[in-house]
Amino acid sequence: MDELYCSGCGAKIQTLDRHAPGFMTEKVLTEADQKKLLCQRCFRIRNYSDVISVSVSNDDYLNVINQISKENALIVKIVDIFDFSGSFVPAIKRITGNRDVILVCNKMDLLPKNVKYDKILGWVKSMLANEGFSVLDSILISAKFGNYFDELMELIYKHKGNRNVYLVGSTNVGKSKIINQILRRYFGREADVVTVSSAPGTTIGMVGFPLKDGTMIFDTPGVINKHQYTHYLTRPSYKLTVPKKEIKPLVFQLNEGQTLFFGGLARLDIISGETGDRINVVTYFANTVNVHRTKTERADELYDTKLYTLLTPPFNEDEKVPKWIFHDFKIRDNLKYDIVFSGLGFVTLRGPFYIKAYAPFVVGVYIRQAII
Repeated sequence: MDELYCSGCGAKIQTLDRHAPGFMTEKVLTEADQKKLLCQRCFRIRNYSDVISVSVSNDDYLNVINQISKENALIVKIVDIFDFSGSFVPAIKRITGNRDVILVCNKMDLLPKNVKYDKILGWVKSMLANEGFSVLDSILISAKFGNYFDELMELIYKHKGNRNVYLVGSTNVGKSKIINQILRRYFGREADVVTVSSAPGTTIGMVGFPLKDGTMIFDTPGVINKHQYTHYLTRPSYKLTVPKKEIKPLVFQLNEGQTLFFGGLARLDIISGETGDRINVVTYFANTVNVHRTKTERADELYDTKLYTLLTPPFNEDEKVPKWIFHDFKIRDNLKYDIVFSGLGFVTLRGPFYIKAYAPFVVGVYIRQAII
């Protein structure tokens, strides 16, 4: 029998291991339309919002991605604009073996509505220049609401020629949601075709669809960035830390010797404002993350006694959050900067300042030019 693949996540269909990708019972497989096969995991995600864990080895993942390097394709690199640093994956060009890239920044709907499109696009181009990463074009979209999809398709057809198109990026940046929007808006599909879930790693294999000129557009598995918080949280905590709607920034006037906790997941200490003035700190996290202010001299005790109660998420000791370390950031100019906790959120401060940012040692913590 020819190899069969799940139409929702791209996994090869198998009937032997229910904990592995692509599982279907023999009975369901026999009775199903083989052109629209849906593995048990995709079926339960779509119909019951279940999250069923499966494991995909690095070799399996690389085998899928290496298929792209064998052809002259157009790469559509998707990043999460809210977690640009954490989702950027500069190695995409090396992994795919391709040079022609369109950069698509998804989830514009998460940023405050008063932020100007052109300002954010200018910031993106500045970040690309800093990374030394060249692209054919850049665009900002919202896959949730379908904003700027006409412009996205114009760019794809402008640059692809007679080549296939591959959507690539880290886990949970919205590749599958983008594919579904394209299929609904331009190909008349009434419902989602590719399985979409807030859980990282939903797409397991290559899922492809024909474009009007006979070429193909493919959804691909997400690159797993181990420095993002999302890979170290249980499902309840993860659901609270991932923003689902417009972020409502919080503004704090902090003195030297004051601390902000972001749930029990990260911490920011104001060591010095250089000039001795208060520092204006604006926080951008999911609206469900509890932000708590305290004196730095009490911060260690508060963490020891209030973790899992006042400081949530995480919610209990079963969540094995790795040991924290701190990162020093000293700025002497008067420009605005973001301190980014990869996969969680960021805070914006204007220099001069000296701060310490605490997070688990496996989580990326960065400083960058302020996005807002």
